[in-house]
Amino acid sequence: MRQTRVLVLGAHGMLGQALVRRFSADPGAVLVTAARQEADFCLDVTDDAALAAAVSAARPDVVINAAAVTNLAAAERDPGLAYRVNARFAGVLAELCRTAGARFVQVSTDHYYTGDGAALHDEATPVRLLNEYARTKYAGEAFALAYGGSLVLRTNIVGFRYQAGHPTFVEWAIGELQAGRTMRLFDDFYTSSMTVRQLADVIAAAAGRGLTGLYNVAARHAVTKEQFVVALSETFFGRPPVYERASVHGMPSPVQRADSLGLDTRRIEAALGIRMPELPDVITSLKEEWNEHAV
Repeated sequence: MRQTRVLVLGAHGMLGQALVRRFSADPGAVLVTAARQEADFCLDVTDDAALAAAVSAARPDVVINAAAVTNLAAAERDPGLAYRVNARFAGVLAELCRTAGARFVQVSTDHYYTGDGAALHDEATPVRLLNEYARTKYAGEAFALAYGGSLVLRTNIVGFRYQAGHPTFVEWAIGELQAGRTMRLFDDFYTSSMTVRQLADVIAAAAGRGLTGLYNVAARHAVTKEQFVVALSETFFGRPPVYERASVHGMPSPVQRADSLGLDTRRIEAALGIRMPELPDVITSLKEEWNEHAV
């Protein structure tokens, strides 16, 4: 049986690491990685010639783009870079995949909705583009979908990066909980976050089925950051956190933020015949990975 060649771009990021672990353990896949350093192909994603050479040499059946400028403030400071990485790069990759006859998976975002609390938004819900991150990621979706072999996934992910000095939200929260410090937790910022490990499994299943088009991939319900960290603390440490409630709109930041990021996942559930995780499943997945890394 022929193995599927999978090229992962952004292999050292939070999601990229999960994808590398997922496809490295798959006997039906041959994994090829691309990143700035320590990868099969070391490149800058804004270098079209290097990217084209890598795709040609990798001979992929599936290309997964996990590279992005995800920091909202960084995107505001340098909108040109955000456009080149989050938008234009997706268009270049889509065309390279068309030429190579490869399927393309573009990982997008949920930063498109605001003002309606825990509501869940389906793929047809009108979006609001409040900042450069949202604008460039939405443009990236359009560029990717210009190729009929593209699968675009809107999502919100949590997990571990394992890079000292650059903690993820979950790594920061665990550190604060371990130290017993008082945390400020948003009670008005809603997401339907899933773990990178869970998303990697869905990407593998969707790519294997040859899905194309736009899908939401997330937890089944939207919860606040307050609710998320309370559940995290109780599962990891058997106690509630010490915290104060805060508003996402009270942050000392010039970036305008969406606050109602819940995603309706019924379309992907129907397409793959699966049930997306709920908050307890997400927290359990994090605890399992945390325990594994600690061994």
